Amino acid sequence: MHSRRLSLLLGALALSTPALALAQDEDDAPIAYPEDDPSEDAPRKLPRRSEDPTADFDRMRDDDEAEGDFERLAGDDDPNKGLAGELILGAMLLDSSQGKFADATVGVGLRFTWEFGRLLNNEPLRETVWADVRWMTAGLSNGTELIHGSSRSHYFSVAPAYEYVFGEAKKFGIFGQLGGGFAFQTTSLTIGEEITPIKGMKPLLQYGIGFRGRPRLNEKVSLSFRFELMRFRRGYLDDTFLGGSVGTAF
Repeated sequence: MHSRRLSLLLGALALSTPALALAQDEDDAPIAYPEDDPSEDAPRKLPRRSEDPTADFDRMRDDDEAEGDFERLAGDDDPNKGLAGELILGAMLLDSSQGKFADATVGVGLRFTWEFGRLLNNEPLRETVWADVRWMTAGLSNGTELIHGSSRSHYFSVAPAYEYVFGEAKKFGIFGQLGGGFAFQTTSLTIGEEITPIKGMKPLLQYGIGFRGRPRLNEKVSLSFRFELMRFRRGYLDDTFLGGSVGTAF
């Protein structure tokens, strides 16, 4: 009887040792968690920066997704509007009706310039194309005390131009100009005490070359000046102007 009880006790002890070890292994095992998304722990890949600071700007500007996020900054450093007004003065060589080379007189006028190239979406044309609205006048008189005549011509024209600019700030340039308008002429013929007025209008062709400068006086105002050789063809007559102008540009 005692031997049977001893055998049962020894058997229970033998079975309890592995069970206890298994329970301890289960208790000591780490708590299992859901596997994390590996993409969350992976380092983000940033676009490689170029050594040239302008290269990244060009790359992003050309990106379809970044289209419209960039504005052209061509005029941010130039607050001027591209408008100028100038007073013209020089020598006008009128085509002579007496067979001479020319009748020299003084030509004066006003000119307004608009740099319409600023409206174009093209940086090289920004300050190289512009147009003038011009008025000039020149008069001439000759004859005797008994019979003499006097005439005055008014030139009205609109002429675009193309300028080759140079210099560090590109404020100087050589230009060529071609345009048109009309010439209005008034003539009076005096015989004794009788005066006969004559008026007429003819189409006008303007063409020539010149040198133009616009050095800046301050942030918003520039000095505008010009030297030019310009011809005005009215009908069959060719008048030549050699002179300059000075004014301000905004």
